Amino acid sequence: MKKILPQREERAKPSRMQVFRMARIVALLKKNRMPSAENLLEEYEKLEFEENQLIRAKYSLRTVYRDIDSLKNDFHCPIAYDRAAKGYYLTDHTWEFNCPAQLSGSAMLALVLGARIAEDVFPEPIKSRISAAVDEILKGNNPDFLDTTLVHSLKVFAESGAVNDSPIFPVVFEAWQKHRLLRIVYDDLKGDGPTERVVEPHVFFLYMREWRIKAYCHLRREPRTFVISRILKAEMLPESFPPDMGIIRSVTPDNIVSWRKYSNVKIRLTGEVRKYAVAHRMHTKQRIRKDGKGMWLFIIPEVPEQVVVPWILSQQGGAIPLEPPEIVEAVKTAAAALLAKLPD
Repeated sequence: MKKILPQREERAKPSRMQVFRMARIVALLKKNRMPSAENLLEEYEKLEFEENQLIRAKYSLRTVYRDIDSLKNDFHCPIAYDRAAKGYYLTDHTWEFNCPAQLSGSAMLALVLGARIAEDVFPEPIKSRISAAVDEILKGNNPDFLDTTLVHSLKVFAESGAVNDSPIFPVVFEAWQKHRLLRIVYDDLKGDGPTERVVEPHVFFLYMREWRIKAYCHLRREPRTFVISRILKAEMLPESFPPDMGIIRSVTPDNIVSWRKYSNVKIRLTGEVRKYAVAHRMHTKQRIRKDGKGMWLFIIPEVPEQVVVPWILSQQGGAIPLEPPEIVEAVKTAAAALLAKLPD
């Protein structure tokens, strides 16, 4: 008698919420984040509310492993695990997750408003690419709650210089995006004239109202920061380079530029200037405490002279430098130079 083998049990269709979670996994993999199971669980827990229902208690590492298994077996995702890095990655970045999730209201709001902000911060053609990508994602969703009034009532006043409309910007952006070498002619405005360099653009960032790249400079044989508005010519070369995580991690809110930093800078502030210091941070661990009636002591762990001296002068006497002596002297010198040039 022929033995009848039991049929393989069909997998249950993934829920809307599971697809939403798997989309988060795929997004991290596409960004080369190399997330561990623990990292993914943290990402799940950021999704605290889904249609006003608390869902944090539902998640565990078993949830993560079940989602990864579904990606592999139901959607044929080329996901692999790197034991050395202790994280997951894609073996084929051309793979697409062809199961669009129905986005929640909060997700659609974040997506549309993020694209709206990009319109005011990025120049063409980058902002059009972002807009097109959002349009593609929202094809299968229904953002009716995002009425015209809501979208247009969001105002983003980009800092002067943030939006660089020069033809150089998209070339530099594409070289950074594709990890390609970049040949540039750069003027550092120090008076020595432009120089031609070949650089590896590892980091693309906005700082002090200017778009910049942190790149490995083949001419100087070390990482350097370049202001994009000072790049006179740019050509993307066919050669590629591997991303350098050391350079990438070196760009933090407290370590953006390579200027010499002074430690434990102390400034006495009036009450009005204190509000400005709180709103315009120069260091993530800066502190402000009371220092007598109506005065405050502003303590900055580390800050370059090129940042803090103009900041002090801009406060029109409401910020008095106390320490270190080098900063006090730099403020005096800058103020004296200004006074000497004023008309009688």
